[in-house]
Amino acid sequence: MIDRHLVEKKLRRIEEFIREIVSAEAPPNFDAFAANIIFKRFVERNIELAIEQMIDVCKHFIASLNLQEPETYSDCFVILGKSDILSDESIDMFKSMARYRNLLIHAYDGVDDTITYSIYKKHLNDFGVFVSSIRQYIDGE
Repeated sequence: MIDRHLVEKKLRRIEEFIREIVSAEAPPNFDAFAANIIFKRFVERNIELAIEQMIDVCKHFIASLNLQEPETYSDCFVILGKSDILSDESIDMFKSMARYRNLLIHAYDGVDDTITYSIYKKHLNDFGVFVSSIRQYIDGE
């Protein structure tokens, strides 16, 4: 059984991490962003924490609904997509998030600042897509 209280707590944390990024005073352009190591790490860390919450929600759903065991974190999103919890068109986006999280955690060849900046400028709303999808599923249960 899905623990609605636990899931909602994690969804609120995702929203909080993204809200912190959005409310921070941003560097005016990419060069300033790349040069501001503190702000850049702040953005990376909050994105990482938000993705971790997403993965935790996915793993909770998989365990609670007795779904197929994922081999990777990306698989978690695929499994929820196959179960009509997440939309098919959002799966690739969420898989990219899991891969980005792996880059951050394991620092494979460093993290490309252009990727982080692109996420920061263009894709923070993607977290809201996940939150909305999960809330919609829970409300329909």
